[in-house]
Amino acid sequence: MKKISILFFISLLMLASSCQFLDESSPNNIAADEAINDAASAEAAVLGLYSAMQQPGYYGESYLLASEGHTDNGVTGGYQSLSLTQLGDRAVTGANVITGDIWTAIFRVIANSNYLLEGLKQVTDLTTEQKNQLEGQARAIRAMAHFDLLRYFGEHWNNNSAFGIPLIQSVQSITDRPNRATVAATYQFIIDELTKAATQLDANEKDIQFVNLNTVNALLARVYLYRKDLSKATTFASKVIDSRDFALLSADAYGEVFQTRLSAESIFELAFDNQNRSGYNGATYSRDDAIRSELSYLAAKDLQDFFAARPGDVRSNLLNFDPGENDPTIIPNGRTQKYRGEESRDNPAYVLRLAEMYLIRAEALGRSNGLADLNTLRTQRGLAAISPAELPNDAAYRQAILGERRAEFNFEGHRYFDLARTQQIKAVLGVDEFHGIMPIPNRELTVNTGLKQNPGYVN
Repeated sequence: MKKISILFFISLLMLASSCQFLDESSPNNIAADEAINDAASAEAAVLGLYSAMQQPGYYGESYLLASEGHTDNGVTGGYQSLSLTQLGDRAVTGANVITGDIWTAIFRVIANSNYLLEGLKQVTDLTTEQKNQLEGQARAIRAMAHFDLLRYFGEHWNNNSAFGIPLIQSVQSITDRPNRATVAATYQFIIDELTKAATQLDANEKDIQFVNLNTVNALLARVYLYRKDLSKATTFASKVIDSRDFALLSADAYGEVFQTRLSAESIFELAFDNQNRSGYNGATYSRDDAIRSELSYLAAKDLQDFFAARPGDVRSNLLNFDPGENDPTIIPNGRTQKYRGEESRDNPAYVLRLAEMYLIRAEALGRSNGLADLNTLRTQRGLAAISPAELPNDAAYRQAILGERRAEFNFEGHRYFDLARTQQIKAVLGVDEFHGIMPIPNRELTVNTGLKQNPGYVN
């Protein structure tokens, strides 16, 4: 499948905008068969989904970085931005612009997915296999978008909670006011969509810039881990690992994951280019002599202290706390160097990596059977293997897993969700557990009075 510029899709994305309770008027009133009516327009619409995922509010910047500023990995800078300050203070309100943009951007992807799935019904010049390939990608992206919303705005750690998210499964009208589904129903929809997508995707298609069977299996491993279905999390993580399509880099080569594109460790990577830049570099590094107010997200001193207790861990090399290389306004904090490239600023979004599959399987298998996977990753990152005697109980093993995830995925948007799903928000961040998810944006509650705010937050 050929790449195509995001500019080509501006008109399409305007037709299939975010969930209609976000807007005064619904663009979805336009009939699907007027825009998607043949093979060329259907394929263009699928490519448009990837462009929509690259919005600044989603995988273009905020989805991965905003949560880091809310944890012990990061602190916020910015130009006296109230929304950034709220993230850094762990005191986000429903008026926060950044989290509001995340909500809007993800629902836009869902709306585009629905528009495409509806339009595909009208297309007659595709073979069944071709149509399945396009539909499978759209379903998987729609599922991932719902899961990403659940992680930010729904009580994903509690399968019995009523506080899931709205499930948007069809093109909406201006009068629709979808309510929240339960967490259990949300998980079931996500899993059903991914399972269906797996039957539709061509197993021979393996381009990691597009959704393929490995992507779906990796997403299912992640979703099942969050839902605490550990057996299935193990199964799907193993499918990815055993595919032999990916390989962990050696300790000496680890930096290549972020210095190159499409490394051997990358399962799904959203590409950007000089004309279609991401916001990662500007938000975290910008330039060598940047001052604090120019940057949105900085590495917290706490992260430096964390790595100080892990001598030999090559992942610490991608953090810079050197007072001689950072402006005094940044010290004692530092900067991540995962998103260097000050000229091109075409840093990709690292959505799924092989290291996560090893850590998912290590966590799911538990202390008795999972230590080998944990040590596989540790030794590839310059650390010694841990002996069973060093982890005498399940609690110690769980903390070792979380520590390894922190070392591996800092500034890739995992820490906040890990603390929430393991109910350690209060213990680690010092705020009540309800801060493990963000508040529903106030504007959504105003337009859709059927939506309920998350517990603990005041409208």
